[in-house]
Amino acid sequence: MTVETPPEPPAPPETAAQRCPRCGSAMSEQQEWCLSCGAAVGTHVVAAPGWRTPIAIAGAILALAAIAIAVAIVQLADDTDRVAQQPPPAAAAPTPTASPLPTATPEESLTPDPTIPEASGTEQDETTPTAGLADAEWPAGETGWTVVLGSDSSEEDAQAKADRFAADGISGVGILDSDDFAAFGADVFVVFAGVYDSQSEASEALDGIDAKGAYIRRVAPD
Repeated sequence: MTVETPPEPPAPPETAAQRCPRCGSAMSEQQEWCLSCGAAVGTHVVAAPGWRTPIAIAGAILALAAIAIAVAIVQLADDTDRVAQQPPPAAAAPTPTASPLPTATPEESLTPDPTIPEASGTEQDETTPTAGLADAEWPAGETGWTVVLGSDSSEEDAQAKADRFAADGISGVGILDSDDFAAFGADVFVVFAGVYDSQSEASEALDGIDAKGAYIRRVAPD
């Protein structure tokens, strides 16, 4: 009995040796990297992702932020202008303070020399006085009180004043020569009204006379 040996399988066909595309060194089929130059033969290196898209996004964000800041600055400036254009509030009116009432001073019984501004009666033209009205005379040698209406260094001007006072209705108006009476200065003609025995009577008469600057005076012969 004989045993047959099966035939050997055919040898696989020889494949062409793989070579490195860079340096030409022989490589097996399982090699993905060249052992001579290190070139990648069966491995594909994926390129790094590009930076254009992230840069574009970052630029857009920065642009939006700049626009927002500009809008905020414009709004703040507009609000400042509105506040500056508003009129200032009206100042409160000061509270009026009551002024103190003038304190009444007792009227002095004696007044200064008749050299102070003379009294003036009703305004009339001094060039056309009413003559013959003021003709009262002081009783000779008598001491008393009178109302002094004014004075003048000229007898003619004093007489004109006396006539006007008389024309205003003041009674007992006359002229005194100061040289004859110790109560007055020298070289003055005094316009008087009335002869009274007491100071109180003269004061009462003064109250009824409407003449600016009139005052009472005790008269005694020199």
